[in-house]
Amino acid sequence: MATFLENLLIQPENITDLSKLINIDTLRDERIQDYVRVVRAKNGDPVGLIGKGNPIGTTGCGCDPTYGSLAPANILKRWELGCWVAPLKICYTDMEGTIAEYALKNGTAIGDLNGTQVMSEVIYPIINDLLVDLIWRIAWFGDTEAENISDGGSITNGVDTDLITVADGLWKRIFAQVAINNAQRTAITTNTKAAMTAQGAATALIDQMLIDAGPEIMTKSGKVIYMTQAMATAFDLDLRKSNCCNLPWNQVTEGITTTTYNGITYVAVAKWDELIATFENGALPYRAILTTKDNLLVGTPAGEFVNDFDFYFDKITRNFYIYGTGKIGTMLLEDKAFQAAY
Repeated sequence: MATFLENLLIQPENITDLSKLINIDTLRDERIQDYVRVVRAKNGDPVGLIGKGNPIGTTGCGCDPTYGSLAPANILKRWELGCWVAPLKICYTDMEGTIAEYALKNGTAIGDLNGTQVMSEVIYPIINDLLVDLIWRIAWFGDTEAENISDGGSITNGVDTDLITVADGLWKRIFAQVAINNAQRTAITTNTKAAMTAQGAATALIDQMLIDAGPEIMTKSGKVIYMTQAMATAFDLDLRKSNCCNLPWNQVTEGITTTTYNGITYVAVAKWDELIATFENGALPYRAILTTKDNLLVGTPAGEFVNDFDFYFDKITRNFYIYGTGKIGTMLLEDKAFQAAY
């Protein structure tokens, strides 16, 4: 029985050419590196931060002044990278009876998918999309201590927590910093659609975020408010209901839109909504963070996200193997340089 493209069986009325398939996620290319700073890092690498020194310029003139100390603020952090792995295998018999059978090689080489439409039209695009998913999932929602709800955690029951526990993501680091300094959170008392779409609620929340934000972020250039698509929709509707304005949201890529309001760039990240619904059981669907791109660090050994998967046919087992691995970690460069709402 087919287990690969099992819903696309060989039948006269069905598609017979794999190039005619439409990949659901073909247009999705959420370039995470446009919204976080991707850097080269190895596990344990140090990151040293230096800040302002003691103020200078006290009252007094003449000889024999009192000498003070410069004493600049300084912090040492270290990268914590986790390792992910993606081992997959396919047997040509998994495709028998499906439209993929038309694209297989003949004879002894039937199990070798290299150079076939199965690779170019199906496997390559899917692996690329899955890698994009992996990066967004771990970079933002990773949690090395994640557990399913039934085990006392917050991950949707039935979800494999190994998909989450690769490394701690940026949201976990944001929550951890808020636990230390609760002033960096603008609380959403009732995080529901009914509450957040009530007239005035979304704009009041964004205004309060800006009021609550400390100088560590408000003095920065390049400030951005990242938000879930649910939050962006509520914010946009709120502004229109109040006859304030109709914001022009520009689609940067599939799933990401941006606009500018009162001098601040807003980025709606629909990918967050998808991940929250799938992996966090829909918890806290309305959330936002005011920060800068340079404060959100994602580290990999190469300093970029490289798709260097192995694709090979094994002549002993007659299986076709796919293998990829990598390391990833995250860091808030300045712990106090953000204001979150959730």
